Amino acid sequence: MKKGKIHFFRLLFSAIIGLALFYVAAREIFLFFWNFDLTLERHWMHIWNKWQNGWVIRTPREIGFVFAVLLLIPSYFLLWYLVYVFPLKKFLLFPFSLFERRKKAKLLKQSLEAARGPSNLQESLQNKKPPEKTIKISAKKMHKIDQLRGKQTNTAIANVSEETHQNIQPRSLSKKPTKEDEAVSRFDLWEELANHLEEEKLFILRQMKVKNIPVNTFVITQEALFLLFEGPSEGDSWEVKENSIPPVWQTESGNIASPLRAMVNAKTILQNYFSTEQPQYAELNINCCMILDHGNVVNTDDLLSVLEEWDISVLRMGSCKTAVLPDTTALIEYIKSQPASSEEMNDNVAIAILDLMEVDENI
Repeated sequence: MKKGKIHFFRLLFSAIIGLALFYVAAREIFLFFWNFDLTLERHWMHIWNKWQNGWVIRTPREIGFVFAVLLLIPSYFLLWYLVYVFPLKKFLLFPFSLFERRKKAKLLKQSLEAARGPSNLQESLQNKKPPEKTIKISAKKMHKIDQLRGKQTNTAIANVSEETHQNIQPRSLSKKPTKEDEAVSRFDLWEELANHLEEEKLFILRQMKVKNIPVNTFVITQEALFLLFEGPSEGDSWEVKENSIPPVWQTESGNIASPLRAMVNAKTILQNYFSTEQPQYAELNINCCMILDHGNVVNTDDLLSVLEEWDISVLRMGSCKTAVLPDTTALIEYIKSQPASSEEMNDNVAIAILDLMEVDENI
C-alpha cells in the first residue's frame, strides 16, 4: 500500500472484517472478566439502573469495567486500522508462496545435481589418472587456441571467428532504444558472468559452437566441462511443448525449435567426440545449463517435469520473470569451487570444440 493513498473498497472491506473480529473478541473479554454480555439488553439495563441509583465505582474490577466500556469505540477504530494495513493478500497467498518456494528449492537442488553429475563418475574422475597422449596440433589451430587462452575483451573474442565478430559488433554499435538495446543489456549480463568466473582463474570460451549448436559460454574446470546456453532470443513468453512432434516452444509470434533438445544433442556430440578422439576425457563430466536472461515460461510445471527426466538444468538471470526458476548464484558458486583446469586440458577441450566447429563449416 502506497503511503497516503486510501483504497475505498479495501477500507470498506477492512471495516466489515474489523467489526466481526471486534464483536467476537470484545464479547468474549467482557464475559470472561465481568460475566457481562454486550449483546444482551437486560445487562445494559442493569448497568443503567445502577448508575441511576447512584452507583459508586470503588473496586478495581468495577474500574476496569468502566474503562473497558469507554475504550470500546477507540478499540474498534484501532482494530479497523490494523486490518486495513495488514498485508492480507500476502497472508492469503502464503500457502501458494510456500509451495512455489519448495518447488524452486527442488529445482535448485536438481540443477546442482545436474552440474555435479553422477557420483560414480565423480569418483572415477578423481581416482583415475588420464593416460598420457601426444596430440598433434596444427599451426593454424594452435594460433586459435592462443587467441582463446586468456582473452579478456570483446575485441579479442571477435577475432576468434568471423561469425562471432558479426554477432557482437552490431550489438555494440546499436544506440537505438529498440530490442537491440535489450540484446546489448543481455550480452553485458553474460560478459559479467564470464568475467566473474575468469577472476577465479577458470578457463572460459565464449560464443563457440558444438557443430551447429551455439553455446554462449564454456567453462572448463579440472573435473568437469560446463556448457552455459543462452535462452531463446525469439519472443518474451514461452510455452514448453516438448511432447509435440517436433518438440517446440511456442512464442507470441510462432513456434521455435526446442532449445532443450539442442542442449542434449550438444552434450551427446561432445561425449562421442571425447570417446573416439580423446579417450582420456571419455568420462569427463559434461554439464549443460540454459540460462534465461529475459522473458517468461508460462507452463513451468511442464518444464520441470521434462528437467526431471534429463540431466540438464534451466536457471534465470537478468529480467527473466519465471520466479520458480532459481537464479544462477548457487550454480556459479559451485563452478567456482571446482579446481582450475590444467593448460593441457584447456588445449584439448579447445581442440575438440574447434574440430567440431570446423566440421560444421565443412558441411
